[in-house]
Formats: sequence, structure tokens, C-alpha cells
Amino acid sequence: MRRLSLTPPRPQPRAGTLFHYYLTYLFLISVLLTTTGLFLHTVLKADRQDNQASAWLNTLLRMESGLRTDETDAVDMETTATELKFRLPEADSTVRWVALDHVLTRETNTAGKLMASDRFVFRKGISLEFSSEDDASVRLTLTEPPRLGGPDTNSTAVAQKSRHVTILLMIPRAVQQHGSSQPAGANESESNTPADADSEGTN
Repeated sequence: MRRLSLTPPRPQPRAGTLFHYYLTYLFLISVLLTTTGLFLHTVLKADRQDNQASAWLNTLLRMESGLRTDETDAVDMETTATELKFRLPEADSTVRWVALDHVLTRETNTAGKLMASDRFVFRKGISLEFSSEDDASVRLTLTEPPRLGGPDTNSTAVAQKSRHVTILLMIPRAVQQHGSSQPAGANESESNTPADADSEGTN
């Protein structure tokens, strides 16, 4: 009589387990990629803002340097809301600064002919305006409105949050008085009054 041996059944893997592992793997990979993408976006945004700020400062410093040079060399200046003209000591030589929207242009003219031109381009939305308080001083005001996307959109809030940069230009007092000064010889001749002449003759 044959003896039958009973062997316990082997446990079989649960159906669908590999699929759950695969989904978990995909979830972790997607989280990692999303986090990396957000980090790279933040870094690139900060780098772009840094480049924009650097370009703004470089343009502003270059423009101020040109204005200060013309201010030092000029003997007179005329201004309107959109134009500033320096008159140089050389005959028929002028430097003209023209503001149009967000662009400021420097033009050098000699005898009515344009000799050189340079442009200073700022971000769109920036306004440039010249204002004169007296005959010897001019202010250039750059107004940069806040960037779009803020909660306040009315004109009062925008004006309060706007950034203003003011450059004050002045013609040196010595240059202003140079045209009204008289030769020393003329002053000496006027000081010799008839009474002085009589006293000299008596002596």
C-alpha cells in the first residue's frame, strides 16, 4: 500500500504587488522632478532680477557720469520738460539731452551739425522729466512704477509705491559770474576820480 505524503502548499505572491511598487516609484520620481523644477525656476528668476537690477544701475551711473561731465564743461543751460541743452565754451557747440518715454538721448552738436549720439534705455514704464527751479539748477527725475501684479491698482497707491531717482544739475557760480566780470584795468581807471588827480598834482 502506497503512502501518500502531504506537502504544505507554497505561498504564492499576491497579485498586483509589482504594479503598486511601480506606482510608488513613479510617485517618488515625480515629486523629485517637481521639487527640482521649482528650485531651478527660483534660481533662474533670482538671476534674471539680479541682471535687470545690474543693467538698471549701470545705465543710471553711465547717464549720470555724462550729465556731470556736461555740467562741468558747460557755461549755460536751457531746459524744458523733455529737453536739456548745455552750451559749451567752444563756438557753436552744444550738448542736447532729449527724454522720450523711457529713453534718454545725448546729442553733441557743432555748428548745427550732429557730431555724436548716445542712448540710455531704461525699462518700459519708466518716465523721465526735466524741471528747473531757477536759472542755475535743473532736476532730472526718473519715475519707475511698481511692477504689475500688486493688489493695489489705483493711481494713488501706484504713485506711493513708485520709485523716484532725482539728479540735480547746477552750473558753477564762478562760471555764471565769469561773463559779468570786468577787466581789472577798467576798475582801476574808474577809481581815479578828479579829486584823486588834484591830490596827486598837489603832492
